[in-house]
Amino acid sequence: MNTHLPPRFRAPALFAFVAAVALAIGGAVHGWKTVPDVLPVPIVVIVALYLWGGRDSDAGALIRHHLDERQAEARLKVQALVGRVLSLAVAAAYIVASTSKTTWWPWAALLGVGMGTFLIGWLMYGEHRWRKPTQHQ
Repeated sequence: MNTHLPPRFRAPALFAFVAAVALAIGGAVHGWKTVPDVLPVPIVVIVALYLWGGRDSDAGALIRHHLDERQAEARLKVQALVGRVLSLAVAAAYIVASTSKTTWWPWAALLGVGMGTFLIGWLMYGEHRWRKPTQHQ
């Protein structure tokens, strides 16, 4: 973690870096005249992250990465819900793309990534009967 920045600045700084890279790539590909049209959006997001990060609220704690147990559990549940919904959406998009005779390989690749991630997660975090329990003496 980036410890030389105060917690309130970390999320805005990360977003500013990602936005700068995206704007540089977009400017190089689509021409630099398009950058001023898009630039206000990341500026507003950076200011909002900074202001929300200073609040004494759940959103401020999330931005500063100072979560208590209740907030960490809520974040974990939200991430699980997002994963489930996106997995179902990718599967549905794959079925629609394959039945409508359109390009289906990107959806198949995303479906494969989701299934592979599930398998790796199950192997890493799941209980396995084939593992011998370690004995501590």
